[in-house]
Amino acid sequence: VGRRGPLQTAFTIKELREMTKLPGCRSVLDPADFAGLEDKVKSMPRPRKRLTELLIKTAQTGGATAQERQRLAQASKEWRLKFLRSPLEILPTEDGLEILPTEDGSRVSGIQLGVNRLEGSDSSARAVPSGETEVLSCGLVLRSIGYKSVPIDTTIPFDSQKGVIPNTEGRVTGCKGLYCSGWVRRGPTGVIATTMTDGFETGKAVVDDLNTGVLQPQGARGQKWVLPLLHKKGVQAVTFEDWNRIDSEEVKRGEEVGKPREKIIEVEEMLNVALS
Repeated sequence: VGRRGPLQTAFTIKELREMTKLPGCRSVLDPADFAGLEDKVKSMPRPRKRLTELLIKTAQTGGATAQERQRLAQASKEWRLKFLRSPLEILPTEDGLEILPTEDGSRVSGIQLGVNRLEGSDSSARAVPSGETEVLSCGLVLRSIGYKSVPIDTTIPFDSQKGVIPNTEGRVTGCKGLYCSGWVRRGPTGVIATTMTDGFETGKAVVDDLNTGVLQPQGARGQKWVLPLLHKKGVQAVTFEDWNRIDSEEVKRGEEVGKPREKIIEVEEMLNVALS
């Protein structure tokens, strides 16, 4: 369920392609949601163009080749995208006999959605409530509210609306020698490879600034200064050797249950393993 339309989607083409390839699952998109977009596709930037083309193809064919369509027709599951909708209320059942309870003890029968319309165009379009509502019946609701960065220091510029630090290729705007990467640089979009690319670009910016003299190192003191400071503040530092102990333990636990690894999710337990 998305509050805006196909041209405002935030997922990547890689994520969409992976969804269309889920085993035993077919993709169901309403072709009416993409009416008239074929003409707009030609003038779009390449990443948005490729994503929109795949959305249109998925709406028309389920994203499958002719050979795959017969197999997908037998799929036991399906996924859909519902555009121009905002969740308003999770609706409980009257008897609650067949559906698992939610946190407050009630049981889910559906979700009330507000129907939106768009004001503006393309990526800058805003979702505006139309006043219409509809109910989507379901027995399970998963909240996916996204992620938004927060400022860490009043001296560092921050765009509260977008949740990012203003920057150019990782260089923080107006702060010479300060850099950022990841979601605080570009916002919560993309996959792991996207964030890796951000990191590489920011790292290159640092190296370029060092090589061109923009940055003038003042004799960095390194870990010989940092580690005593962390110890003084009661912060337990984890070395690469310590991390290897955590890694080995997770792999060992995974082998016992037939998995690549079993993640340790409690920080205290991680530290116990690291320092063992």
